[in-house]
Amino acid sequence: MPLSDQKLNYSRKDLRKGPQRDRLDIRNRYGLDHEPHTDYFYGFLCLIYDGVNNIRDIKDQMRLFFISSTAQLVNEDQDVEEYLQAAKRKDFLQIKKDETVELTKKGRDLVEQCYFINLHTSYWMRLFFSQKTSLIGSVIFLTLLSLLKILTGLQLGSEGMLTEGFENLTDLIKIGIIVIIGMRLKKDKASSIIIVLLMLLTGVIMIWSGIEALLNPSPIIPTIQAYIIGFVSMVLNGLLMFQKSMVGRISGNLSLLSDSKDALLNVQISAGVLIGLTFAIFGYYFVDALIAIIIAVIIFKEGIEILIELTKKEEEFDIRAIKVVADNIYNNRLTGYLLASIRRERISRSTLLENFKKGLKFGRQYYHGFADFFYDDLGKTIAGQHLDKLIKGKFVEIHDNELMLTKKGLKYFYKAKAKEFKFRSERIYEGFSIRTGQIYCLLVFVIFILIIIFANPINVLLNSL
Repeated sequence: MPLSDQKLNYSRKDLRKGPQRDRLDIRNRYGLDHEPHTDYFYGFLCLIYDGVNNIRDIKDQMRLFFISSTAQLVNEDQDVEEYLQAAKRKDFLQIKKDETVELTKKGRDLVEQCYFINLHTSYWMRLFFSQKTSLIGSVIFLTLLSLLKILTGLQLGSEGMLTEGFENLTDLIKIGIIVIIGMRLKKDKASSIIIVLLMLLTGVIMIWSGIEALLNPSPIIPTIQAYIIGFVSMVLNGLLMFQKSMVGRISGNLSLLSDSKDALLNVQISAGVLIGLTFAIFGYYFVDALIAIIIAVIIFKEGIEILIELTKKEEEFDIRAIKVVADNIYNNRLTGYLLASIRRERISRSTLLENFKKGLKFGRQYYHGFADFFYDDLGKTIAGQHLDKLIKGKFVEIHDNELMLTKKGLKYFYKAKAKEFKFRSERIYEGFSIRTGQIYCLLVFVIFILIIIFANPINVLLNSL
């Protein structure tokens, strides 16, 4: 039975619960160093599972593979040889005398378990990257943040913190606009324009309050609680920005794309407040107001650019012109895939785009949500537009109907390849070790505990300055 047909064997309840063994148990059981979606090794096993047994055919099809969840640019023939060695060493497959391969029972079990894991994870990813989840999460986070910031701003006398708190409250109004005007009344563009106008209104208020604070400066008393709230605000708004931009791009919801810009604004405001608090320790209270004015100028620039795009005629408007953080995922992966494919072989534009179409189909077949993060519009058209940008940016040029990398393109390629090799080398597990990510997590945890322990003494010290 083809691997993709096994999806029919799982009920909605099965997809919710996932495999009986947890991921760590499955990884330990089969000796895997990483999650199945982070590279193409699992896809390599999937092809063999589905009956591609000739090594030459495997290499040909692996060259096409595309998924968004890996740092690996493309598959080379030597990558397949590496997979063959690893799979043979772990007893996942056997190589016959005629140079064909087949999976062992252990290998087939692994593929089926990993396929189920990807189905299970994609089920929850689809819920997470949904418009409903995005809106509910926004309401909860923004309500908590706005109350915390307003109370802390009143306590400290921080104009920036108060402005940030009330700005978060206005964000709740924007959520209502998205739901009522954008989704129920199907007036997506009108909803987006209102959101952008509210962004500009926030900018006006920030400039007004900033000028007042500059003319009549008042002392600001920094506290550890204020720093904690500021950092928490940056993290939560950063997550909302990413999630809204992903959902907006996936669903084509223009209102959510505009609102993700507003979440980016909140991140900038939080950063500005933290800078203002830091300068206030040394008595430079005017910096808080000055930062607020600078951020307001940035708001106007972003808001007017979006507004110009939104007011274009329907036939001239292109939703992809609204740039959001989610685009970086697709653009970075597309850039790496296209440049690496061009460097690997002599290839025409039409062949490259057709290869991408086939590779994305493979990715969606075996990796599900990890292939494109549910961006259904990702395909030849998007890849073609991105290729045109690379040509316009002088990363790629065309000679005799063949694509070639320029020096600029080669430089980008080698930098991306260096990152890939670093990622792949760090991921290989050779026994107990403390990795970079674990060190960062440990440091953050220790700092958080120290803040809790010493919060009161530090507050006393700050208040005495």
